[in-house]
Amino acid sequence: MGTRHLLPVVESPGFETECYHNIRLSLLLAHARTLPWYHSHFMNLTLKSTGADLFPVVRFEEHLDVYSEVLEETPLVRCEDWVETARKNLGEGRYMIVYFNWRNIPCSRYYNKQDMFHEALVYGFDDEQGVFHFLAFDVNGKGYGSSEVPYGLFGREMTRLADEDLHAQRWFAFYGFPASVIRLKDGLASRPDTRNMYFALERGRVRGNGSPDETFAMGHYVNEVLSVYFRQLAEGRPLQAKEFIYWNIIVHKMILHKSLMLQRIVYLQTGTDSSQLDLLKNLYIKAKTEMDRVKWTSIKYQRTKASVYLHQLADTFQTLYELEKRASAMLMEFLTLSHLK
Repeated sequence: MGTRHLLPVVESPGFETECYHNIRLSLLLAHARTLPWYHSHFMNLTLKSTGADLFPVVRFEEHLDVYSEVLEETPLVRCEDWVETARKNLGEGRYMIVYFNWRNIPCSRYYNKQDMFHEALVYGFDDEQGVFHFLAFDVNGKGYGSSEVPYGLFGREMTRLADEDLHAQRWFAFYGFPASVIRLKDGLASRPDTRNMYFALERGRVRGNGSPDETFAMGHYVNEVLSVYFRQLAEGRPLQAKEFIYWNIIVHKMILHKSLMLQRIVYLQTGTDSSQLDLLKNLYIKAKTEMDRVKWTSIKYQRTKASVYLHQLADTFQTLYELEKRASAMLMEFLTLSHLK
């Protein structure tokens, strides 16, 4: 009877709009000892706007390098036997991130249609079925989920990537192309890093510069910039319908941010009797409710093109700005007092 070995993963970390986060958090969130690290990060959103007819780009402040605190990622460019290398690492408790050209993988929506180089998190193998188990985007009709790839196809695709695509896809090198072996680091912190949280909130005081050519903002000021932006749209500033898809992605990302902040407060409440955290929780519940309102108002505008909804969005983002400005100051105060105890 063949060997079957599966490492723990979480299929829905919630970061589908930032793929390199989603892949790694599928691994990290499956291990309870990473939660203090997780709740110490993803504090700020940033906004960059570079054109009147383009929806502003909003993303989480932290990038791939943040995982160096909790993950050891070892590049694997070439090897003689990809299948045995993957089996050995998985069997010893190490995950792998591999890149495929999904044009060659039957379970992918891109199969036999177009080139698409993207990563997958390999978390298990089954000798009886002769397959590796992985998580990836756009497989089996799902936006993100699990699937399998046969040993033979896995070995051929990894060899082909190293032989044919290494130079053309070199810009993915620090994202893990063509493969990386990943393990959790030892000695992870048992408590959230309140210093990191405090300085993140402090960085979040960066206000937009208001330039018509390029605007940058961070933290609660992202809401203020978007309030002005939607007011300008209501007054005739152009936005092409093709930008609606980016608009909806940004809204999804901002809803995730409010959910994360609320989860963080609940996490900090564990074992703590603090009326200040109760007030913070209520503020972030309100902020999450307002972001849900943004989602549905955005959908109404995209369907009807009625400017009244743009004015409503401007008002809602102004409310969000006021809520998060207050919440940010209150959380900084809580963290400071906790540090002095």
